[in-house]
Amino acid sequence: MKIVHVFKDFYPPLAAGITCYIADVADALAERGHEVEVHVAGVHQSRVERMASGVVVHRHRELGRALSMPIAPGLIREVRHLSADIVHTHMPNPIGEIGVFLNSSPLVCTFHAQLVRQRFLEPLYGRLRSRLFDQMAAILVSGEAMASTPELANHVGKVRVLPFGVSPRLVGSGAVHQHYTGPIRLLFVGRLVYYKGLDTLLRAMAMVPNATLRIVGDGPDRAALEALSAQLGLADRVEFSGFLYDRELALSYGAADVFVLPSNSKAESFGMAMSEAMANGLPAVSTSLGTGTDWVNLDEVTGLVVPPDSPPDLATAIGRLQDPELREALGIAASQRAHDLFSFDKHVDELVSVYQRCRQ
Repeated sequence: MKIVHVFKDFYPPLAAGITCYIADVADALAERGHEVEVHVAGVHQSRVERMASGVVVHRHRELGRALSMPIAPGLIREVRHLSADIVHTHMPNPIGEIGVFLNSSPLVCTFHAQLVRQRFLEPLYGRLRSRLFDQMAAILVSGEAMASTPELANHVGKVRVLPFGVSPRLVGSGAVHQHYTGPIRLLFVGRLVYYKGLDTLLRAMAMVPNATLRIVGDGPDRAALEALSAQLGLADRVEFSGFLYDRELALSYGAADVFVLPSNSKAESFGMAMSEAMANGLPAVSTSLGTGTDWVNLDEVTGLVVPPDSPPDLATAIGRLQDPELREALGIAASQRAHDLFSFDKHVDELVSVYQRCRQ
């Protein structure tokens, strides 16, 4: 099959949950013999790149961004005229979706998240999204919470729950954190952006003296977070590691005791880094958002779940996980849940099955 993925960004260079997911899936599809293209914006001059796996990435010139959305007329024009067995768009991405809406190929979408910061655009964008859903052969979501969102209420017959899979490249041996006896080592992995709630985590750290925190990732909020860490007197216990490639990231999971995802917005729809951490045997502390994160990490089963934007509640959960027996029990359950539900190979198998049915 010729399969085309459409989004606004791609990894590399942007390391985020959706961009890394698209890159991993595109590579896996190409390795299975499919012809795969990816169309994104994100560059000053349009160009085409061929990845080592054979995936062809079309990067279209953007004139700028408004509310995180690229202004890229070339992306619309190119996607509109694509000929493919499947065009798979990743939403929300209004610019790319206009081109997909005008395309006549069989269409599949993954509905990754609701509008949050751009919610005021809903009256206008909602009409485009609904018309696009009308044209979809299948609408994929990562969990039951996303499947029940009001945006999908009129299209439930097309919705298929397909949890994201953890890339095998990000699963290490876990041997490091099994033999460590020092202060509890916390890990966060993700973009340093507003909805990740890292300010809450730093304030919680100030309440838990016998703990260290490693923050892996980069983003526009990094300078402000580093300043807050210094202001709170945490400079000797909090490390900002920046972006890490796969091997170093897998080692970071192995060298931690607990993964923390303190997000504060429904923009956090699944928590892909959390599922990666769980696959590496780490219990998780996450926040109750009414999204897929509540399904990925089960309270008192694979980790602990606390209210968002509450440093005291987050600090209490971290304090509880200083108990090595509780940590071990939750970590074993987390690893088993990841093995059962977040298999990358199974995800790709099911995705190909969806594509094949949508072609018929």
